[in-house]
Amino acid sequence: MTALPFNIVLDPMLPLWALIAAALAGAAFAILSLLRNWKSGIARAIAIAALLVMLSGPMIREAETTSLSDIALILVDESASQSLDDRDLVTEDAAEKLVTRIEALEGVETEVIRFAGEEETLTVNAIRQAIADTPRQRLGAVFVVTDGQAADADEAASAINVDAPVHILTTGAATESDRKITLVNAPRYGIVRQPVRVTFRIDDLGPEGTALADARPPMVVLRMDGEEILREAVPVGAEAGFDVPLTRPGQTIIELEVAERPGELTTRNNIAVLPITAVRDRLRVLLISGEPHPGERVWRNLLKSDPAVDLVHFTILRPIDKNDGTPVDELALIPFPQDELFIDKLDEFDLLIFDRYAYRGVLSSFHFDNIARFVDNGGAVLIASGPEYNGPLSLANRRNLTFILPALPAGTAVEQTYRPEVTDLGQRHPVTADLPDPDIWGRWLRVMPVTKIRGETLMTGPGEAPLLILDRIGEGRVGLFLSDHVWLWARGFDGGGPHAELLRRIAHWLMKEPELEEEALSLREENGDLVIERRTIEEEAPGMTLTQPDGETSELALEEAEPGRFTSRLSNPPRGLYRAASGELFAIGVIGLEAAPEFQDVISTSKLLEPLAEETGGGHFAIREGNGAALPELRRIRSGNADRAGVSWAGIVERRAERVETVKDAPLAPAPFWLLIIAIALLAAWGLEGGRFQRKALDG
Repeated sequence: MTALPFNIVLDPMLPLWALIAAALAGAAFAILSLLRNWKSGIARAIAIAALLVMLSGPMIREAETTSLSDIALILVDESASQSLDDRDLVTEDAAEKLVTRIEALEGVETEVIRFAGEEETLTVNAIRQAIADTPRQRLGAVFVVTDGQAADADEAASAINVDAPVHILTTGAATESDRKITLVNAPRYGIVRQPVRVTFRIDDLGPEGTALADARPPMVVLRMDGEEILREAVPVGAEAGFDVPLTRPGQTIIELEVAERPGELTTRNNIAVLPITAVRDRLRVLLISGEPHPGERVWRNLLKSDPAVDLVHFTILRPIDKNDGTPVDELALIPFPQDELFIDKLDEFDLLIFDRYAYRGVLSSFHFDNIARFVDNGGAVLIASGPEYNGPLSLANRRNLTFILPALPAGTAVEQTYRPEVTDLGQRHPVTADLPDPDIWGRWLRVMPVTKIRGETLMTGPGEAPLLILDRIGEGRVGLFLSDHVWLWARGFDGGGPHAELLRRIAHWLMKEPELEEEALSLREENGDLVIERRTIEEEAPGMTLTQPDGETSELALEEAEPGRFTSRLSNPPRGLYRAASGELFAIGVIGLEAAPEFQDVISTSKLLEPLAEETGGGHFAIREGNGAALPELRRIRSGNADRAGVSWAGIVERRAERVETVKDAPLAPAPFWLLIIAIALLAAWGLEGGRFQRKALDG
């Protein structure tokens, strides 16, 4: 404990304003006294000064202090990239040696702070927080033991204001190398039937990120939805690209994997994954209505209200060869462009709907053959039938169309009251699963009996007669609705029903809406867990293989969450990219960031944090020596010294901070002392003013 030299403080007897007023009045009185009689004026000025000093209360303050040691912060990087190539061993060895050497210096203590990052390393933020928690007047230096990766390096030079050197100690080897693949142009969305361009680049990096030359171009594998499409050699450092055909709506998963470079640090950045979601620019629907009926406008109103649908609607009211003598210029009808619609432009539509349409000689066998070819090539047809589905004019009797129909008529319409029901299969199918309030649906009054050939029956009528059948033909889809009374739900008959939702799902399933696919696989992150979901119309979930970020594969058992939906949950899984495969289905999921910066550039470097070290006067040192650390020499430097680091030494600033333990205040002089001075000064003024001292001298 050290006693500081004393200093003078004031403890006034009066408020400050009163003391100032007294000083001004005293000064004025002293000046007047000096003008009248300078000899007595001096004495009076002394008396006034003594009075003012006494009123200001001068005190002698003495303080006892304790010297404080300086603090050297040691920040230890424990991020994921530090686990590569035994960097963690070098880091621990460096931290232990730093603590030992610094504490061997007189008047310095250490504080070790560890920071981590699974997806990215926020080194600058860790330094900022550590400095904020340390008294600035005691901070001597900051040592950062790291591989140099810093996602927030852009803030390095400006984010920290500290009068202490920040020394960067990198743990990487001088012979490090790594290969990585980078997506240059990576579109996330595209339009169906319009290819998108994806470009990428392969880099071989050496120490401090320098480019390495490779005599042989590495092999790159291209996969789409888990299936290998192409294997080709690509030059290092050159930008390469390819076109992705988006043939269907939904997600297409692109994987690029480059061959491993001998001796590289990690292969986690040798793979690039790009999910591309394909959407239709517009859904084009061709609606052909036949005989007018009360529900004719149900389909039209539904499709017209959907902003994603372009609807073309024709109602055929008379045969093409009918001639009743009415002049053409008096007809309110237009000729039906059957060749343009069903030959020239049929492939431009996504869905063709026949609403109670019967053969009237307008479409020929060639047109129906083209419709069948349209479906086989990926198009969709829906037949919303009524009584016209039975008989010689039925679409089921058109030879070229029969091949794609899932059921053929088995008699005339059944006129009977019934409530539509969802089958067990329909409970698992996305089109009819979870339709609201099935117990209070309104009744229908008619159904067409059929003989089912194939397809999936999702709804039934009286006597379990098929009511809604969906089927796949080649690349396309076919739907058959065997009642024309869905309009009763739209009118609210007998309480109505979910007609709009049902018809919307049917139309969008036929147009291959991804959300309505009955066989689907998805992976998603939920509160840090990985949730795997398998949707199927089977009663049991098919087998599924999960590939973890480290390449390990495992078979997962799924549990039924609800009809048609099976799930599994992995609690707190390792961060990274997961791949799942089930039959022909393929899906990816990511825990954490989709492209974690932590493993994008893994070469150890001091370049990112070098501006911070230079701004604070610190140094940067490559400390790796085998699996251990070779530290720079540590020196104590004065606070004002501009040189705080050298090629082989790192400085710790001497702060000489102290803590005040006790403070003692004592009056500069007791009050009687000041009163005595005042009295003597006033007596002297009295004597000098009356000439008494002069007369006594003459008398003598």
